[in-house]
Amino acid sequence: MSISYPSIRIHPSVMQFYTEEGMTIAGVIVLVALAGYDGLTPRWLPPYIIGVAVILILYLLYRYLYVTRTIYVITSEQLKYECGVFSCSRDFIELYRVIDYSEQRSFLQILLGIKTISIYSGDRTHPRLDLVGISNKVDLIPTIRERVELNKKRHNIHEFTNT
Repeated sequence: MSISYPSIRIHPSVMQFYTEEGMTIAGVIVLVALAGYDGLTPRWLPPYIIGVAVILILYLLYRYLYVTRTIYVITSEQLKYECGVFSCSRDFIELYRVIDYSEQRSFLQILLGIKTISIYSGDRTHPRLDLVGISNKVDLIPTIRERVELNKKRHNIHEFTNT
């Protein structure tokens, strides 16, 4: 008898973008303010400041798209990670290979109501996969744990520890 769970699709919260790029956003605001203030900067400096600000704005747009296009899918047997803006990269972790999991919250993540869930596995390409920007309201660890344990039983995998 095989239990099949529905797939869970999770996108990082947009707040993760602000957590990662808050200082860059503040820098762009300062640069634009400097470029527009006539008495503070020499005549030749504002075009350079605007150029740097435009480059930073394009970078921020790319990072925003990257965060919003990231998808984590937890199926009955796999954890899928998909990301990319101009190209798409997918990685798969078999749930029976998951060894451990943890949650972390930086100070900014606490303020914005999000967290990072780390999945540790025996997978060669992603021994540690961080699910960033997950809402604090989503309690994902028990779901992952249940599916991992079921897959370990299904594949007859036993863990032995020294005590």
